[in-house]
Amino acid sequence: MRRIALMFVAGLAFANNGIRPRGSPADYPSHVTSDVLTIAAAVLPPAQVRKIFATDLNGGGYIVVEVAVYPEPGRDVDISSGDFMLSSGSESSTVHAVSASSIAGVLDRKNAPRHRDTDVDVAIGYERGIDPVTGQRVNGVYTGVGVANAPAGTLGPPPTGPDPWTMQHELEERSLPEGKITQPVAGYLYFPKLAKKPKNAGYDLTYYGGNSKVRLLIPAAK
Repeated sequence: MRRIALMFVAGLAFANNGIRPRGSPADYPSHVTSDVLTIAAAVLPPAQVRKIFATDLNGGGYIVVEVAVYPEPGRDVDISSGDFMLSSGSESSTVHAVSASSIAGVLDRKNAPRHRDTDVDVAIGYERGIDPVTGQRVNGVYTGVGVANAPAGTLGPPPTGPDPWTMQHELEERSLPEGKITQPVAGYLYFPKLAKKPKNAGYDLTYYGGNSKVRLLIPAAK
């Protein structure tokens, strides 16, 4: 019970501050304007990801996209990470932005020592976003199960990297701010790597927010 209470308090303490937007949308490799906002974005190269984050996002299989949202003067926009999807131009290779808590949980389980007799990993998380086929907003709980076999009683390697709460805090404080905005904001979105993306090909970042659909073609990170 005490651990649950501490987890709850820690979750409340995590501030979603984001990062400072660049001077203008033109300072990003890609930007698109709709009737209510301008969205600009850049894919971070792995070397830059390593410099910014202590969390091993590269090794964990994640892509980091810097996103800035500039509302039109006098307009307010409700932003959610679940409104963004990343693809390589194919609906069969489309992924939703992943929350900081989900990433921290996955990497913590990956790094934790385990008894390898008949070890079972169960991943549980909450997914939200836009269905790439119907365009409808979806949300719900997902689970995944995996089994690893090794000599009975064998322990895995000791944990490596930050603890899950440190990882979650680091990712959340730099992620794209959510909620209603009237001023430009910026931050990072985290996506699982695309399995079918051609090498050196760019990305399609699509925003489904309110009645808007904005698509950006972002060049690959150099």
